[in-house]
Amino acid sequence: MSAITSKLPAGLRRDAARRNRLLNILLALLLVIAGVVAYLAVGQSSSTSSGAVRTATVSKGVVLSSVSASGTVQAPQEVTANFTTSGTLVQVDVKPGETVQAGQPLGSIDPTSAQQQVSQAESGVETANAQLQLTLTGETPQQRAQDALSVAQARQSLANARTALTAARRSVALDKLTTASSLGQAQRQLRTDQGQLQVDLAKQKADSSTYATSDAAAGAVTADKSKLAADQAKQQQDQQSQLVWQQQQSSDQSSLSTAKANNDLAGITNYTNAVNYDQGQLNMLARTLQTDGFAVAADQNQVSADQTAQSTLQADASALKSDEQKLAQDHVSITNAKNNQTATRFKDAQSLQSSRQQLASAQLGLESTLLGIKVKQAPPTPASLAQAHASVTQAKIALANAKLALANTTLRAPIGGVVADVNGTVGTQTSGGGTTSSSSSSSSSGSSGGGTGSTGGSSGFVTLTNVSGMQVVAGFSEIDAAKIRVGQAATVTVDALPNETFAAHVIAVATTATTSSSVVTYPVTFVLDNTVQGLKPGMTANVDVVVAELDNVLHVPTAAVRGSGRSATVTVLRNGKQVSVPVVAGLQGDSSTAILGGLTNGETVVLPSVSVATSSSSGTFGSGSTTTTTSGGTTRFRGGGFGGFGGGLGP
Repeated sequence: MSAITSKLPAGLRRDAARRNRLLNILLALLLVIAGVVAYLAVGQSSSTSSGAVRTATVSKGVVLSSVSASGTVQAPQEVTANFTTSGTLVQVDVKPGETVQAGQPLGSIDPTSAQQQVSQAESGVETANAQLQLTLTGETPQQRAQDALSVAQARQSLANARTALTAARRSVALDKLTTASSLGQAQRQLRTDQGQLQVDLAKQKADSSTYATSDAAAGAVTADKSKLAADQAKQQQDQQSQLVWQQQQSSDQSSLSTAKANNDLAGITNYTNAVNYDQGQLNMLARTLQTDGFAVAADQNQVSADQTAQSTLQADASALKSDEQKLAQDHVSITNAKNNQTATRFKDAQSLQSSRQQLASAQLGLESTLLGIKVKQAPPTPASLAQAHASVTQAKIALANAKLALANTTLRAPIGGVVADVNGTVGTQTSGGGTTSSSSSSSSSGSSGGGTGSTGGSSGFVTLTNVSGMQVVAGFSEIDAAKIRVGQAATVTVDALPNETFAAHVIAVATTATTSSSVVTYPVTFVLDNTVQGLKPGMTANVDVVVAELDNVLHVPTAAVRGSGRSATVTVLRNGKQVSVPVVAGLQGDSSTAILGGLTNGETVVLPSVSVATSSSSGTFGSGSTTTTTSGGTTRFRGGGFGGFGGGLGP
C-alpha cells in the first residue's frame, strides 16, 4: 500500500482497491484480445491464396440490367361473401370468372337443421297458444283424467318402494347367514388341516429314526452305491483270476497227458504237482467268489433299504409342505370370508338406506302430485295470464328467427361483380361469419350481414371483384426508381403460384416517396398482361423490371472488370502469364458487363482471388481497416468493430 492510499479512509481505500482489481482484469482481457487479433492477422496474412487462378471466357450474348422489388397483388374493390352460419355445402351456383348480379344465388348449405328449427318454432307457437288457452279456460276432462292417472302412478310408486324395502330387509338377513356359514366353514377347514399337520409331523419323526433327513439318507445311498461298486469290481477281478487259473490248469493237464504218453516220469511228477496246485488255487478262488457274492448281495440290500428311507423322508417333507400350504390357504380363506362379511354388511346397509330413501321419495312424489293437481285446478292468476301471453310472443319471435335462418341457407350476391374465388365444393363444411368487403387502394374494410371487416384474402365462400385488370404495387429504392420508365416490361412471380410467371408493364411511377425506418422507396404500379385462375388480390408478388438490355455483345463477369467506361481494365491470361489489358466497358448488367473494345471472343480473363488480412490500431479493439486484395488491385473498407476502451475508468 502506498503512503497516499494508506492515509485514505477505509471505505475509499476499499473502492480504490476494487477499481484497481477491475482495471487489472480489463488490462488482462485487452492483452488476451490483442494476442488473438495478432494471431489471426499473422495466420491470415500467411495464408495468402496460392491456389489455382480463377478464370472466365469472353463470349457473346445478352447483357441485361434489371431491378427488383416485392409487393402485393391488388384489385380496385372486392367483396368476400360468406354464409352467416356454418354448414355443409349442398349447392354451388357460380364458378370463378363468372359475372353475377346483385341478389343472384351463389350457393346453399344444408337447410335440414334450419328447417327443423322452423318446425320446432312452429310447434312452440302452437304449444304457447294452447297453454294460453288452457290458462284462460282451466283443465279439460282429458287433463283431469291424466291427473287421476298421475295420482295412481304416484301411489303405485309408493307401494313399490315399500315392497323394495321389505325385500332389502330379507336380503340383509340372508346375507348375514350366508357370510357366517362361509366363515365357519373356513375355520373348520383350518382345524382339520392343522390336525393333518400333526399326524404328518409324527410320521416324519418315526421315519427319521435311522436318518434324520432325506439329505442324510441320500448321502448313505451314495456311500452304499460306492461300496457296491467296489465289491462288484472285486468280484469281477476274482472271476477274472478264476478264469486265468482254469486256463493254466487246462494247460498243465495237457502237458501231463503228453508226459504220460512219452513215459516222462519227471514230467509226470512235475505236471501232476502243477495240476494239483492249480486246483488248490481254484478252490480258494471259489470260496473268495462266494464271499464276494455275499458282500454284493448285502450291498444291494443296503442300497435298497437306504433308498426306501430316502423316499419315505422325501414324501414326509412333501406332505409337510403341502400341509403348510393348505394352512396358509386356510388363513387366506378366513381373511376373505371376514372381508366378504364386512363388505356384505356395508352393501346391505347401503341397500337398506337406498330403499328407505326411495320410500321417502315416493311419499314426497305422491304429495307433490296431489299438490300440483290442486294448483292446476285453481283459477288463473294475473301473473300466470301475463306469463302465458309472454310465452306466445317469445314463440313467435323464435319462429321469425328460424325462418330468417332458413332463408340464409341460400347465399345471394350482395353486389354485382366477377367471381374471383369460390372456397368450397359440394359436401364440404363451410364456416359462417357473414360477408366482408375491402378496398385495395385504401386497405380499409367494412362488414355487411353481420360479418367482421377484413382486408383482401379473407377465407369467405365467394370473393367478388369488379376487376378490370389485376395490378401489383411494389416499392423500389430511389436509385432503382430513377431507372424505371412507364411502359417498361416486367416479369412478376407470385409466391403462392410458384409455377406461374406473369408478364406485366409499368403504368405509373409515384413522384412522392414513402419512408419507413429511414428507408426511402417509390411505389411503382404494374398491370398484369395475363392472369390465371388462382391469382388473388393480397398475394405477395416479386417484380423484375428490365431497365437496360444489349444483345449479341461481348461480355465478361463484372468481377473481372476494374474501373468503368474507357478507363476500365481487365487481366487476361496469355501464354500462362497475367496481363493487364485496357478495355472499353459498356452496360453493367446483373452478373456481367458488356465489353465494347479491347477483347476478342474466346479470350480468357482472370477473376479476382480474395484473401483477407485484419489488423488493429493502438488503443482500440476491432477498429482499423479490412483489406480485400484481388489480382487486379486493392479495395479498402474502413470501419470499426468494437469501440476503444479509451478514457480510463471512473471512480
